[in-house]
Amino acid sequence: MKKKSKTITMVIAIFAICIVAFIGVRYISVVNKPLLISQDEEVIVSEGDSFYSIINKLFQEKKIKSPIMIKVYSKLTNANLEVLPGKHTLTKGMNLKEVIEDLGSKSEGEGILLTIPEGFTIEDIAFKLEELGICSSDEFLTAVKEYPLPSYITNNPDKRYNLEGFLFPDTYNFDLNVTPEYIIQTMLDRFKEVWDENTKGMDIKDEDIEKVVNVASIIEKEARVDEDRPLIASVIYNRLNIDMPLQIDATVIYAHGYYIESVRNRHLAIESKYNTYLYKGLPVGPISNPGEKSLAAALHPADTDYLFYILEKDGEHYFTNNYDDFETKKEELGY
Repeated sequence: MKKKSKTITMVIAIFAICIVAFIGVRYISVVNKPLLISQDEEVIVSEGDSFYSIINKLFQEKKIKSPIMIKVYSKLTNANLEVLPGKHTLTKGMNLKEVIEDLGSKSEGEGILLTIPEGFTIEDIAFKLEELGICSSDEFLTAVKEYPLPSYITNNPDKRYNLEGFLFPDTYNFDLNVTPEYIIQTMLDRFKEVWDENTKGMDIKDEDIEKVVNVASIIEKEARVDEDRPLIASVIYNRLNIDMPLQIDATVIYAHGYYIESVRNRHLAIESKYNTYLYKGLPVGPISNPGEKSLAAALHPADTDYLFYILEKDGEHYFTNNYDDFETKKEELGY
């Protein structure tokens, strides 16, 4: 009996030693060679990014080894995990200490990091550029109005800006003294890149691209949670299909050109081709610059018969195909 007990104890001990040895080897591997890349990897650090958010993103992209081991290393060494916004380049042979130091060092060159959130309008972008000292708001807006339009954007004098909807929201790293025209071209190129990625295998004509972007721009302004985006898209398309006015508040707010906390009857009377209470169909042009999730929702709407939605207190929308149900919910929510 004692012999059997000794054997079990020995097996457990050997097993424990193997586990410790495996963890040790894994730890050393991560510390000495954490990156899973075959060539230099450019990493853009935005305002608000943390060291671990960057590591987790790289891990999801299969470009770095175990975040757990990296966390263990940082705890054992009391490493400074501060990261600085800008463009950083990680090279294949870096060890973990070098990766941490690189992300925490000044970004390459004398560049300017520009982060444009989803749903920004062209005027929002212009204000941001002036705020960062890149160019004046007027310079950018003039460049936008004079910029040659790609084939998939129609020139319409009723639009506030023909390029609205196509300056893709993302984080960009520009050189000092960058021109407004170069910024516009870079953002348009990024839009086309994201568009092509999301329309692989789809046959969408140039004249239909703007319609999809228009829908996406409304979704971007209306949605609060990602799950609602395809559902809002379905409501928009369902209304269009039966020639029902969209009557979407976000289009009225854009028509006024300034933020309105709560749209009232007095706001709805504004004479504008963006006002979907006065005019049937989509607004004359996009009302914001949508991100990839809203573009995807506009390309792939949910299959529903919904015609109405209303924002609930938790940030999600309530959807229905029945007007009386919609009115009851509206009263229940105190609108």
